[in-house]
Amino acid sequence: MKGTDVTAVKSQEEEAPAKKPADASSDEDDYDDMDDDDDEKDQGEEPTTCLFCPEAFPSIGSAIEHLDSSHKVNLSQLQKKFQMDQYSFIKLINYIRVCKISAELLLSTEQILWDDEKYLKPVAYEPWLCYDYEVLKTDTEAVTVPELLQRIAEQSKLLQQANEDMERMRKDYKELLQRVHEGDDGKAAAKDLPRNNLSLDKEYFNSYSHFGIHHEMLSDWVRTNSYRSALLLNSEDVRGKTVLDVGCGTGILSIFASQAGASRIVGIDNSEIVYTAMDIVRKNKVKNIELVKGRLEDTELPEAKYDIIISEWMGYFLLYESMLDSIIYAREHHLNPNGIILPNRCSLSLMGYGNDKLYAEQVEFWSDVYGVNMGDLAKRSIEEPLMQTVDARYVLTAAEQIANFDMMTVDLNYSNFTYEFSLKCTQAGRLSAFVGFFDTFFELPREVMFSTSPYHTSTHWKQTVFFIDQPQEVSWGDIIKGKIISRRNTTDVRALNVEIQVFGKTYKYTVD
Repeated sequence: MKGTDVTAVKSQEEEAPAKKPADASSDEDDYDDMDDDDDEKDQGEEPTTCLFCPEAFPSIGSAIEHLDSSHKVNLSQLQKKFQMDQYSFIKLINYIRVCKISAELLLSTEQILWDDEKYLKPVAYEPWLCYDYEVLKTDTEAVTVPELLQRIAEQSKLLQQANEDMERMRKDYKELLQRVHEGDDGKAAAKDLPRNNLSLDKEYFNSYSHFGIHHEMLSDWVRTNSYRSALLLNSEDVRGKTVLDVGCGTGILSIFASQAGASRIVGIDNSEIVYTAMDIVRKNKVKNIELVKGRLEDTELPEAKYDIIISEWMGYFLLYESMLDSIIYAREHHLNPNGIILPNRCSLSLMGYGNDKLYAEQVEFWSDVYGVNMGDLAKRSIEEPLMQTVDARYVLTAAEQIANFDMMTVDLNYSNFTYEFSLKCTQAGRLSAFVGFFDTFFELPREVMFSTSPYHTSTHWKQTVFFIDQPQEVSWGDIIKGKIISRRNTTDVRALNVEIQVFGKTYKYTVD
């Protein structure tokens, strides 16, 4: 009930003797009398004390005018500024009474300091708590027709400008994609290639917040021990140096760098796992590591330049995830002259493969699924390369390097390359796939390297299997000629489009 003290009404009802209901007309008269009383209260004709000074007024209306004229507090403006409803105003009144704040403090605040349920409890009854603040919404500013026409003209001009800007952006982006797809002029195209965009990367970074993926990487002995050996075996070249660990994850590489004698290590990661890494560093009492949460391209680091940049950036088929973008950015902005990047170099290789059992499981499976021909899905399954540790016994050709990446010279066009291969068959068989793998090199005084080849100890990267729809019989000594084309995916810059032209056909794959 507006303008009515609920507590007072309740106490009156408890003290008055109960009355039996009269006829309907009598009840209506009673309610009419109550409404009349409420209407008088609704007019705010109660003595009201100012919120900020001792002055009292005969009605809340005059008290509101006093707030505006003497204290410069306009309730309508407060309502718009903080999007306040009736409950918010009640909290505000009680907050002012409890905390005894000044009008100046209220006007200067930019946050709702009274947003706490405890301020719904009044200190004492007063008309401010019963005022209908919803009526403030009717206090709209009068606008003349010429003013409205001027506003419309201004908005139309802004809309036209926005349309022109959008058209320019579409044109520029179309030209960019055309340059990426039409030419292999690496250095010219690299300047225009889009770097990874945070707005598109939320899912990517979130995937590294899960502990399972870090368990998989840390339990990969080949991967983790190679980094550890590269640093500790070359501690003479690490000692006293500053290190930047890009995509530090759990912080294991930063800890290895500290153990190797680095003077200071800064690790950066945009995944939530970095907070756990901070706890790991503290628990292991490593004093010279500082970890930062953020995206490298958007974050100011504790120091601008570092002697060593280290990162485990490699993805499936080496280039999936495009984290190499961030390493290039780190090199361009954060590497000291004569500094080094670890690993220094990575290469990508291809070989022919023919395992009939694997092919039956992955491709021929679709021709008879519980008696249903789902052959249409076979093509889809071929377009998605299989990440699988393959059996080296079924490798049919020698491996051939199709790309090589030096971390000191690689540019942003790295994922766009074409290579014409000639694979020599080392045994006879039915070639049903091509297998991609990569090698990683730490070219230091004491060199360390590891391979994801099927001839080496398996890693969490496994190998990348590109099936073909028509397996081919090959003999020892045959040369399999073809072309492999890699391009960055235009809609997901972390993915790759791979095309293999062989045996008179073109096969297209998406590594994502």
